Order: sequence, then structure tokens, then C-alpha cells
Amino acid sequence: MTHDIFGSIGAAARSQIVPFRRSGAGSPLFCFPGSGGNPNIFREMVAALPEGQPVYAIDMEWLCETNEDFSIEQLAAFYLDAIRKIQKSGPYYLCGYSFGGLVAYEMAMRLIDEGDRASLVALLDAPNPALISNLSGADSMQYRKAYLIDRLKKYALSLVRGDIKAFMGRGLAFIVSRAGKFFMPAIKIGFRMAKRPLPGNLRANDPGFLRAWNLYIPKRYPEGVVCFRVQDRGPEHDRDPSMGWDACAMGGVEVHVVPGSHVDMMATPSVRVVADRLADHLDCGPNRNQLPVAGVS
Repeated sequence: MTHDIFGSIGAAARSQIVPFRRSGAGSPLFCFPGSGGNPNIFREMVAALPEGQPVYAIDMEWLCETNEDFSIEQLAAFYLDAIRKIQKSGPYYLCGYSFGGLVAYEMAMRLIDEGDRASLVALLDAPNPALISNLSGADSMQYRKAYLIDRLKKYALSLVRGDIKAFMGRGLAFIVSRAGKFFMPAIKIGFRMAKRPLPGNLRANDPGFLRAWNLYIPKRYPEGVVCFRVQDRGPEHDRDPSMGWDACAMGGVEVHVVPGSHVDMMATPSVRVVADRLADHLDCGPNRNQLPVAGVS
């Protein structure tokens, strides 16, 4: 029963909002981490933002410890209640990295339904899960073909270079993402018995997060979003720089291309690009309350 983990055990005791920066003028930026839920992914980004910007990150790591199912909709509803303890009403500034981008987007949808709003919805390398389903049959086939060829080239390049660590890391991530639901419970028990935390790459491919991602179908959002896409995202996304969000965000999608890979994005120097562009939309930035418009930079 999914609702149990948002009741007396998980919700009140273990969900946390990490105050990276409490003080400052203007509304805080609320940041949602990727699969695995570690809020520390935002440390370098926060350091690169102007000093006057308050920033809070959502801790979702406790979800890796449960075997119960959860959904994007449930997370958005639960964490909206949590951030309202810090900021009672909007407009809110929301950003989410990877999986966290979906939570931020769904929270913005919920705010609209409740007569409130978000001034910023920033999606940090978070493709729309419904991207493939929105494609025609021919385009879907081309997408999958481009994805497969690109990934096989990356695996082969790792082997040719003798980078066994990278090859094994990619292979483990692939196995966990495809079959983790079958053996992950036993792995979690083993690490608990050994009193050791799960390795980062296992948390990042936690089957609970992957299930919630795959089942989420974003609704149409009447305002705009800001989409950050890494340069190394993959050729399957070249036809649509917005990674599928253009079909959902009726107010337009502002796209920024960030150097490096998905992991590089949240580390220096790439994260400085993210921080600079985010600041343009925050109270601390030069273009306060700027609305997103369609375009690529």
C-alpha cells in the first residue's frame, strides 16, 4: 500500500528539506534531486548562485529504503505540504534534476489546480517520460534506433580505451534499471545487515524511482518551463531540443544546452552555466520574474 510510506513512518520522520542557504532577499529556490534522492547533488550549484538567493533542497533518499511503490503525483503532493512550511504561498521557484524535474513539474501543475503558481519551473536534464509515446510509429523507431546505436558506441569506446571501470559502471546501471525490481530487495537487505549504505550507482537506478518515472504522464501546463539539456544527452534527442516538454508547456520552453554529460552537469565547471542561467529567473538575478519563452541557447 503506497499510502503507508507517506504516513506515520516515512513522511513526518524521514522526509527532510535541507537548508543550503536560509538568508537572503526574495523567495527561496526549492531543488528536487534525481533518482536516489540525494540532496547533496546541489551543493556546487548553490555555491555558484548569487549569495543573496535562499536555497533549499529536498531529501528523498529515504525512498531507497522502502519496498513500497510511490508515484510522482504522490511525491509532489507530499513535498508541496513540506515546502509550504517554509513559504506559505506562491509564486514558487522550483527546479529539479533528472527524476526531480518530474516532481517539480507535477508540483507546478498542482499549484495551478489550487489557485497558486510557480514563477519558475526549471528542468535540469529531465526528459519527458511520455516523449516516445507522443511520437509517430516511424519517429519512435528512429528514436530507439539512435539511442541503441549511441549507447553501443559508448560501451565499445570504453572497452577500446581499456576503461573497464566505466564499462562495468554502464553495464551495472543497465542491469539494475532493467531487472533491479527482481533482486534489489535482497541487495538492500544485504547492505542493511552489513550496516553499510547502498552504493551511489545502485541508488541512482533504484527500481522504485524508475517505476515512478516510467508511469508518469505529464499533463499540459498552461505556463512556460526552462529546460537545461546536456550536450552529451544523445542523438535521439536532436530532433526535439526540449526533450518532449514542448508538447506539454503551453507557455513555451526555454532551452539551455549545458556542456558535458548528465553527471557532469551538476559539477564544476558545467554547473556554473546552470547557475548563471537560473539566476536570470530568480530574485537575485538581473532579469527578475522573467517569463520563459521558446528558444535555444
